[in-house]
Parts: sequence; structure tokens; C-alpha cells
Amino acid sequence: MQPQKNSAIYRSPIIVAVRDPKDLPRALECPQPVLFLLTGDISNVVDLVRSAKENGKEVFVHFDLITGLGKDTHALDWLARTAQPTGIITTRSPLASHARSLGLTTIQRTFLLDSQSLQIGVEQCRKVSPDFLEALPGIAPDGITMLAQQVSCPVIAGGLIQTVEQVKAALSAGAIAISTSAQSLWYQTQWT
Repeated sequence: MQPQKNSAIYRSPIIVAVRDPKDLPRALECPQPVLFLLTGDISNVVDLVRSAKENGKEVFVHFDLITGLGKDTHALDWLARTAQPTGIITTRSPLASHARSLGLTTIQRTFLLDSQSLQIGVEQCRKVSPDFLEALPGIAPDGITMLAQQVSCPVIAGGLIQTVEQVKAALSAGAIAISTSAQSLWYQTQWT
């Protein structure tokens, strides 16, 4: 399966990362078309996703961070059926594979801590073939470059990105987009 070329991730380099439900209204007002939901629980995740979708956002749920759900395929089936997000983010390769089988866009999250973790990210990408690979921290442009050169899926940089300069560095390093909870970046639309 090829990456979701029609995803808004390709059209806008800033992805809004929401860590607290109280920040969702501001996220829905910003011009960015993609939202990463890094918060929620079994009682509110459906409503959070619905709100984002009603406001024209592609919404990706970080499955590993939803509380009150098991971290298994049955919980993922429930999330896909009831919340119907655009896709999921996960560090767990088996869940990424299962999400793909459900027709969800998948973002495999990996960490750039050292050469071994970089290699793990490369192997996960080859094994799972996610639609996107999110590399953290996003402020490690050399690691992003090394990762982007070794994988076939598009790379998203995330984590610790707070400034326009950091965004530009991540994009120059090979990321196609960045995810950030820094609200000051949510309204940026010019990158030249």
C-alpha cells in the first residue's frame, strides 16, 4: 500500500498537536488542516475526534495515549468503528499493521536517541510500511536526515519544536511536515 498522497499532511508543513482537551477549540480555529490528538480517554475520544472532523480537520489519534482502552487490536477496532479518525499514531508495530488493515492512515512513531534507536525506526518502517514515520525529537535535524535517507515512507518531525527556525531546520533535513503543541506555530502559513 502506498502512502496516502491525498493527505493534507502533504499540503501543510505544520501539524497541530493537542495535548489537552481544553486546547482543542483553539486548535480548531487555526488554519492548519491536520490535527494530532495526543490526549483523550474512552469517555471523550469519540467527541474530540467528531469535533475535529466537523471543523474540517484530518485527525490522527495517538492510540498509545488514550486512557481507558486496552492497547490491543480489539480496542483499535472499537476506536476505528466508533470515533472514525483519519488515522492513528502508535509506537507499536503490530497495531500499526492492524490499523492499515482497517483502512486507517498509519503513523509509526519512533525515537532518535542513538544509532540503535535510529536502526529500530528504519526496521519498523520496512516491516510495517506505515504511511508516515514520525521521528522524535524533531529538533535533531541530523537524525532526521539519516532516517529520511534510509526509509521509503515520508518522515514527520515531532517533539520539542518551538520556533520557526526549528521548523525550517526539520523540513530542510528531510521531514515533509512537523507536529507541534507550540500554539505560536499553529497560525504560521508562510515558509519561504
